[in-house]
Amino acid sequence: MMIPEQIFFSSMCTEMGYMRALCSSDGLFRLVWQQHAFKLPDEVESNISRETIRQLSLYLSGKLKCFNVPLDLSAQSKALQRWLEVMMTIPYGKTVTYADYAGLWGNRRAARAAGHACQKNCLPIIIPCHRVVRNYGGFNNYSGGDTCSPRDPANIARKRCLIEMEKQNT
Repeated sequence: MMIPEQIFFSSMCTEMGYMRALCSSDGLFRLVWQQHAFKLPDEVESNISRETIRQLSLYLSGKLKCFNVPLDLSAQSKALQRWLEVMMTIPYGKTVTYADYAGLWGNRRAARAAGHACQKNCLPIIIPCHRVVRNYGGFNNYSGGDTCSPRDPANIARKRCLIEMEKQNT
């Protein structure tokens, strides 16, 4: 991944962990979501990083259903950019299967590639990979920006929490 020359960041602590919005001068390029506090303080913030954290706070309180911050996906491959653009069309409070997501992308049989795109999503929550589930409606994988295994029970619990929160607020 190509790292921007200047990186701005803002952080927050939530019931589901610590989140840090990493931004270039063009937009948000990564959301780090982990279970422990960040070692570095927020010394180099930008309007975009602060706005991302503000919108995340509103989202987690059920008051925001659609994010409106500029994104910088320039470090991602064109193919992944397309997958992420399609992922952003999945409505708040709804879930789709990997095959359905692949169908939105243009090839329903590309469910495995759809799963790979979810795993490579650098902007969890903002780009809603948590809304993609297995064909029977269940889920057993979720990275959520954390470095733990996607099968880690804490990651899966976070996915379940996001899905349930959205359904309650629709």
